Amino acid sequence: MDNAVSLIHLRPEDMHLVALARERFNLDFDDAYQYVAAEKYTLTLVSFDADFDLTDRGKKTPGEIRGKVDI
Repeated sequence: MDNAVSLIHLRPEDMHLVALARERFNLDFDDAYQYVAAEKYTLTLVSFDADFDLTDRGKKTPGEIRGKVDI
C-alpha cells in the first residue's frame, strides 16, 4: 500500500468552477474546492461529510476505503 501524500491545487482560472459547484450543490467554499479538485484530477472524495452525497461524484467514507463499515 502506498502511503504517500501528494498536494494538489487549483489554478486561479479554476475558481469559477468552485463558484459553480457552490451554487449547484449548495456547498461551502472548502467543500466546493475539494469537489472541483476531485473532478479535475479524477479523485475519490473521502469524507464523513454528507454534503458530498448530494453531488454527482458522491463520496466514500474512510471505512469504505479501508474495506470496513463506518459506524
